[in-house]
Amino acid sequence: MLKRFATVGIALLACFAATGAVAMPAHASEPDCSLNCDGGGGDGGGGGTGDPGTPPPPSTPAYNLQGVIQLESVGHEGAWPFRVGGIKVRGYSRLATWSNDRVDATYINVRCSASVLAYSTNDYDSENNGALVDVTFWSPTVPVSGVPAQSRTVTVTCTHHAEKNGVNYDTTSTAQFVIPE
Repeated sequence: MLKRFATVGIALLACFAATGAVAMPAHASEPDCSLNCDGGGGDGGGGGTGDPGTPPPPSTPAYNLQGVIQLESVGHEGAWPFRVGGIKVRGYSRLATWSNDRVDATYINVRCSASVLAYSTNDYDSENNGALVDVTFWSPTVPVSGVPAQSRTVTVTCTHHAEKNGVNYDTTSTAQFVIPE
């Protein structure tokens, strides 16, 4: 019995530890310069992963699109039989300066899916003139008693998109969580 509690505790700690490492900067694409763009060309650079307090090099995009997946709660919530064995997830897109101050995007969205075994759920939200958009949703439910961990592993994938000053920012985040037995 103690071994089972220890296994569940370790699995939960691993899930919570994994949620802290899912923020990733976006890669920006160059604006369409068919009308009038000043500047000397170049490839636009990448999103970079430097210290948010350090100004980016000149070829780095002006803003950083952060894509985050967080575990809100683990299974056994809600009325039987609908939510037993699932997880509640929050995925969000956040546009910020390189010093980590939120900035309103012209358009921002997040699209997430959670899948376990052959089942999946999806959610989407978007906003005009916003700095952050998020979705909170439940994963599919699976029977958990006596089921191996690989069959209780929920994979969450979110795509994040923002537009600001004619530049598109896109990134993807992924996390996995094990539903405890």
